[in-house]
Amino acid sequence: MQIQYSLNGHHEIVQPGRFNDALLYTTLVQSGMFKLNNMLSLAGMKVRKPTQEAYQNELNIESVERSFILSASSATERDDWLEAISMAIEEYAKKKTTFNPTKSQEETDPEEEGDNTLGTKAPIWIPDGRATMCMICTSEFTLTYRRHHCRACGKIVCQACSTNKYSLEYLKYHLARVCDLCFQELQKQDSPSTAKSSSPANHKSPSSALSSVLHSIPSGRKHKKIPAALKVCASTEDSSMSGYLQRSKGSKKPWKQMWFVIKNKVLYTYAASEDIAALESQPLLGFTVKVVQDESTELKAIHLLHKNTLFYIFRADDANTTERWIEAFQEGTVL
Repeated sequence: MQIQYSLNGHHEIVQPGRFNDALLYTTLVQSGMFKLNNMLSLAGMKVRKPTQEAYQNELNIESVERSFILSASSATERDDWLEAISMAIEEYAKKKTTFNPTKSQEETDPEEEGDNTLGTKAPIWIPDGRATMCMICTSEFTLTYRRHHCRACGKIVCQACSTNKYSLEYLKYHLARVCDLCFQELQKQDSPSTAKSSSPANHKSPSSALSSVLHSIPSGRKHKKIPAALKVCASTEDSSMSGYLQRSKGSKKPWKQMWFVIKNKVLYTYAASEDIAALESQPLLGFTVKVVQDESTELKAIHLLHKNTLFYIFRADDANTTERWIEAFQEGTVL
C-alpha cells in the first residue's frame, strides 16, 4: 500500500492474491513521490554482474520488455541490489509453481522459452562511449558518421552495417533496425511455423545492388586497414587483466586514459572498452616492471622498462586495482 500511495497516477499495485512479481522502474518527482516509467515482470528476468571487472558498480538487468545497465554508487550497494533482485526472482518462481499445482515441473513458461533466441528479448544496449568504431566493420565514428544500435543484439554499428529492418518478437513484430549479422541470423531462424512473423512484408532489406551502393558511398571518414594482430576484441573474457588505465610516456608527459588488455603475455591498447580492434599491441616478454610511488596521487605507478629504458608509465584509480595490474604486468614479462 505504501508503494501504491507513493506513485503518481492511478496505479493498482495491490491486488488480491498478488505477490512480488515485478520490478518497478521509477523517477523521483518530489519528496516521497515517484513517477512510474515501467513495470517489468520478474518472469524470465535475469540479473547479473558485467563480465568486465572495470565496471564493478554496474548491474545488468535483462527482461523480455526491456534490458538495461544499472550503476550503483558502490560495489557493495550493487551487490545488495543483485541479492535482492535475485531473491525476488527465485521467490516469484517458487510461488508461481505453488499457484499452478497442476503444472508439470518439466513444463516451461512461454516467457522462458527461447531465452537464447534472437529477437525474443530486449537486448542490453552498449553505451555509446564504450565503442569508438563499428563493431562489425571497424569504421571509426565521427560527428557526422553516427552510431546506431542494433535492436536485436544491442551492439553499436555504423549505418552501412545496419541497412536492414526486421520485425522483432519482443517489439510485437514491429519493424526495427538490425545489424547485418543479426539480419542473417534472424532469417535463418524463420520457419514455416512462424509464417506470420517471417513474411516478406514484415522484413525490409535493400536489394543486393542497392546494398552494394550503400556500402560503397564515401562516408567522409577514414577506414583504416587494421593488421590481423590488432583484430582482438577489447572485451575478451580470457584475458589475464583488463580495464582502464592512465598512460604517459614520461613523468613530465601528459596522461591519457585508455582501455588495456593483457592476453597471452601481450598488452593490447584500445580507445574504448567495446572496440573490436586494438590501437597497439606490445609483447611484454623482455620488459621489466618497476613500481614507483606517484607523489601526485599517493598511489603506486607502474613503470614499464625495456633494457632499463622507460617505455611507459601506467597508473590506476585505486590501490587495489593498482596491485592487480602490477601482478598482471609482472606475470606477462616472465616466460
